[in-house]
Amino acid sequence: MTSEDYIGIKLRGNSKVNFKDLYRLYENNYIKVRDLFPEIYNTNESTFLLPEGTNNSRVYFKLSRESKYTSKLDINYASFSNPELIKIEIEVPIYHDLKLVEVRSVNNKRIFWVRNNYPNKNMFHKDEKFQWNKFLSEWLDFSKKEGLSESYLGLKMP
Repeated sequence: MTSEDYIGIKLRGNSKVNFKDLYRLYENNYIKVRDLFPEIYNTNESTFLLPEGTNNSRVYFKLSRESKYTSKLDINYASFSNPELIKIEIEVPIYHDLKLVEVRSVNNKRIFWVRNNYPNKNMFHKDEKFQWNKFLSEWLDFSKKEGLSESYLGLKMP
């Protein structure tokens, strides 16, 4: 296998964390969250569907204000066809004054360090924080492109 796969992520060798790229990712995620849910600041929660084969998965967003400059966004993603198979919970603080969005935890696993020693007891990759935020960025792009409104489809959800 080469040192880079087809999407440009380095697979082998030293994993370097570039703070410019990480903060650029935080800024882009802030813009994507704001664009995807412009009404969330008024309603504090939102729900939509994502295609999953012939079925759909439900995504639930809940915004809670922590302080004047910070909010917490909880993202819950669950599959209709098999609720235990795919369940993703992402906790995302939103820093309104800095206009940044950062992934704090995924499925109740928190990460603090930008670069981890490897191996470690949690088996985090060296650049796990960057990978989580990159996943959020790509997932927000997919949600904007493929997301379906429940009200448009006429569905009643609990």
